[in-house]
Amino acid sequence: MKIFKLFLTFIFLLNSKLTPFTPNRVITTIPVGDTPAGSAITPNNCFLYVANNNNDGIPGGDSVSVINLQTNSVIKTISDPSFNQPYTITINASGTRAYVTNSNGSTVTIIDTSTNNVIGTITGFDGPSGFVITPDGKFAYVNNYGGPIAGSGNGTTVSIVNLSTNIIVGTITVGLAPASLAITPDGSFVYVINYVDGNPGTGTISIIKTSSNTVVGTIAGFSGPFQIAITPNGKFAYVTNFGSNNFFPVGTTVSVVDLSSNTISATIKVGTQPSGIAITCDGRFAYVTNYNTLYLGPNFTNLTPGIGTVNIIDTCTNKVLCPVIIVGASPSNITLTSNSSRAYVSDYSANNVSVVNILDSMWLKICNKK
Repeated sequence: MKIFKLFLTFIFLLNSKLTPFTPNRVITTIPVGDTPAGSAITPNNCFLYVANNNNDGIPGGDSVSVINLQTNSVIKTISDPSFNQPYTITINASGTRAYVTNSNGSTVTIIDTSTNNVIGTITGFDGPSGFVITPDGKFAYVNNYGGPIAGSGNGTTVSIVNLSTNIIVGTITVGLAPASLAITPDGSFVYVINYVDGNPGTGTISIIKTSSNTVVGTIAGFSGPFQIAITPNGKFAYVTNFGSNNFFPVGTTVSVVDLSSNTISATIKVGTQPSGIAITCDGRFAYVTNYNTLYLGPNFTNLTPGIGTVNIIDTCTNKVLCPVIIVGASPSNITLTSNSSRAYVSDYSANNVSVVNILDSMWLKICNKK
């Protein structure tokens, strides 16, 4: 009886507008810098680092915001001459270093998280836009989308970095415009999504075997792939199909890749221009941001955002669940805490981060039970 009463009390609190426990709702927003893009959370879930891409070209606007997750406030804005449209941030397993890709340049900036100071750069890239670290912490793989050397979207390589020396030790040729990458939990493979030209079906995945650093396979059939996330058990990858950078054709799907056969096993309809994706720690749910932003003026001018949303996918059924979460304008990226209790969404056009409260799998099962 006591357990039942506690359960009723819990349900009452969940339905109260005054409670902070309401699931899958934005509980606050945090102002950051200009056009925030990638972000990363320290392993202890205490701090969030946000790359401010500065797409508007504000002098001194290329920066990284450091947010205290206990107070949901910015405690420091890091600026450095090495920043050049910072795009993604990756934090190592020990939480001591943050690596910032400079998408309009040729470097990755290294931040010491104990002081929040820049302590060095890694050189030799071309429009780096993604960074993954092997489970042993020894190497990183960085995709070169294309920047000052090849031109934006004309890159075709992934660089291998020795993290003890911070020197590039190898280069692997992949597909055109590698946009993002993910490493399997055991570190055996790196999956690189190649945006190509954004048209339906032209995008690919290059599969790198890390023991030999060679491409061992290619998966075709994606449409402007933007981000990729691998389930914790290493069995599936979820890829957002953003569509064309010219905003036509517009993507509206997420592709599910069976990593045992390296084939697309399902296609899930979501919102407009799915971009960021993150999978909960139990592997049960994928959270997808829908950018939903168009150019309404001639010659790709007058960037105009619609309503930013996040969809929740049940990875067991590959069905989209309720609710649709309303966030800020142009949500480009999403990051989850290690226990998946909170999600942090970079609202690119709104210049803030939306904080989403997430409840556990049981609540979503109850809410979506038919």
